[in-house]
Amino acid sequence: MYTVSFRTFGCKLNQSETAAIVKDFIDRGYRVLPANRGADVFVINTCTVTGRSDAKCRQAIRHALKLNPASTVIVVGCYAQVAARQLKKIPGVDYILGTSEKHHLFDYVPGPGKQSDPQIAIGQVENMKKAESRIGEYLDHTRAFLKIQDGCDNRCSYCVVPLARGPSRSVLPDDILRQADTLCRKGYKEIVLTGVHIGKYGKDLEPKQSLHQLLRRLMEASGSGRLRLSSLDPEDITDDLLECISESERICRHFHIPIQSGSDAVLAAMNRSYTAEKVRSVIHKIISRFKNVGLGTDVIAGFPGETDEQFEETVRFINGLPFTYLHVFPFSPRNGTKAAGMRNRVHARDRLLRTQRLRALGKAKKEEFIAKWLGQDVTVLLESRENNGWMGGLTSEYLRVNVPYDESLVNRFARVRVQSMQDFSAMGSVLDIIEDKALHKDA
Repeated sequence: MYTVSFRTFGCKLNQSETAAIVKDFIDRGYRVLPANRGADVFVINTCTVTGRSDAKCRQAIRHALKLNPASTVIVVGCYAQVAARQLKKIPGVDYILGTSEKHHLFDYVPGPGKQSDPQIAIGQVENMKKAESRIGEYLDHTRAFLKIQDGCDNRCSYCVVPLARGPSRSVLPDDILRQADTLCRKGYKEIVLTGVHIGKYGKDLEPKQSLHQLLRRLMEASGSGRLRLSSLDPEDITDDLLECISESERICRHFHIPIQSGSDAVLAAMNRSYTAEKVRSVIHKIISRFKNVGLGTDVIAGFPGETDEQFEETVRFINGLPFTYLHVFPFSPRNGTKAAGMRNRVHARDRLLRTQRLRALGKAKKEEFIAKWLGQDVTVLLESRENNGWMGGLTSEYLRVNVPYDESLVNRFARVRVQSMQDFSAMGSVLDIIEDKALHKDA
């Protein structure tokens, strides 16, 4: 029996696609090993959002070959799509498959075996007409990721994703409902709806659909677990969507809204389609509708031309809103994007200092969020991983809570009393188990 290991970089969409590839290998009799075991085959599903993402992917390739020089190394996904020539130069890479080709990996890879030269299969992004979504295997998850959309029609000046994943395209609603039902029957208690730009779900279908219409159909279907939405742009959060979410406690009270900047001048240079005031208005709508909510965001520090004052605008903007966590990225030029050729680059030292300051603000926001829950009882979906005698899980609001490990609690909803804070996690004790049918009666 051959063995295979996987490394996945980047977003939840990549995680969902890796899970489908895992299933392909298991169906063919492969045994999955942890990434540090030197398997016969090593699959790396890549991300290319930042230069650091690229570096991590290259490092993973070299690490796989160090563990087992005879390992068949297969590099797939976004970085492979846009930088196959660069990857080809790394000794030991056997296959390089693009964004579409990774969904049909065994059409290109006959099996284990080193190649004298890397075999490359990269399609053109303009030919990507269909969003491929398949059920995958999540080996240690209680949550599953369900792909509902792929690609993006926006042209943000810093973003390489449209060059790696092509135009926006939606998975058919009936396919999503069928996959969601399968995941529920497999025992997953939370399904995360993923895509590049899920707020544009259904706009390319005939007849046109919308995200809130899809959510309502999912709520009407069988199953009693939770649904969580991945990232939504500010303009995606409509009154109809908020009304739909408010109607069902099964939909998590968690919004990840990538704002990138709090300065209108910088947002315009980024070619974002909203102003800071629009973001503020959307967030106030959310917090006025929901008593408790998790609010995350992405921010880019040191975009070309960003002045000290514009950066301070971003700091003040974020500080004045109830975000509960931040993902902060120093600006990273991506080949093929408009921003890569922009002048007035912010000095690397200043980018680093701005990044550090925003991350410190993010930590303060997270601590403030956790402190709000101290002494309260919350509903947590507990996960399988043990860490020094503890296990963790998430609330609807994306609060991570750790409790003493108990195998019988894996993949169960529990009512937990939050007692303390440690290393940016809430610590608590289990009060009782909540049956699925009663999950949301007292939420």
